[in-house]
Amino acid sequence: MNNQKPLISIVVPAYNCALYVEETFRCVQQQDLQEWEIIFVNDGSTDSTAEVLARLAAEDTRVKVIEQPNGRQGKARNNGISHAQGEWVAFLDADDLWPSNKLSFQLSKTIQARADVSYTDGYICLNNNMDLREHRFGVKDVRYQGTQAIKAFHEQNRVPTSSVLAKKKMLLEAGGFPEQLNVQNCEDYLFWVKLLLKDALFLGISEPLLYYRVHPDSSTSSEINALFPVIHALLQMPGNDTEERRLHLKQKFEQLVFRLNELGQLEKAKEITLPVIHSAYSGWNGFLLKTAWMFGAGIFIRVLWRLRQTATK
Repeated sequence: MNNQKPLISIVVPAYNCALYVEETFRCVQQQDLQEWEIIFVNDGSTDSTAEVLARLAAEDTRVKVIEQPNGRQGKARNNGISHAQGEWVAFLDADDLWPSNKLSFQLSKTIQARADVSYTDGYICLNNNMDLREHRFGVKDVRYQGTQAIKAFHEQNRVPTSSVLAKKKMLLEAGGFPEQLNVQNCEDYLFWVKLLLKDALFLGISEPLLYYRVHPDSSTSSEINALFPVIHALLQMPGNDTEERRLHLKQKFEQLVFRLNELGQLEKAKEITLPVIHSAYSGWNGFLLKTAWMFGAGIFIRVLWRLRQTATK
């Protein structure tokens, strides 16, 4: 009987993370499952990240360092996957941490369930406080597969990326993470849907096996900017022309434009407005919104507000 554990390739995009990346590496070294390699993809860092990674690689032969010009997370993860030797690939951001039983516990659960992709609950550590245990993602013990799973994912992106463990073969068959710049920071969500369209079986695990670092420098501006890649991802989502997608797109678009209007910055939505109207608003409502947009921001916002109020009655 062969009891050899499969190799896990851990892919870590690394951009200007010199302050955190060694701590992240140490949590991998401390795993009770030691059949792993770790692939750092230095994504054009301008701080001392490259020097830190070179030192870690000299210390442990299981460390690979890949260099690329800055291309953001999707390109970095795909680059890491292409160099992976393992049957399984785990993703970890360069400032997040795992408990020591993360890989062993998750691999056992995933193989037992015959899942293609698994993800776990985790702690959301606000203001760089990695000891904070008050906030969690709320991942449940659940299986997702097929059309119903995609509908559920429109309610919420349920997958913390730094908790994911997946079959390398499935990742490659789905074509890898989207690399378009306009979906970065939401490229993972778009990729999970691509995997579900390939009929991948997702396993949610309620055990908290991630410490997700939230930096203290978030702002209203960054929150607004985060909505743009969500909207672009929903516009580009393949094979998913459903009412759930349209409702999700409407919700995110209206959230964005009403906030931009409050700030007097509605012109920032110019690029996405007509594509969203065409994709999410049908018939008379779509015609009204296209016409209102031509007459200016004030009229457009009033018409959109009226349609929203009518829909909620």
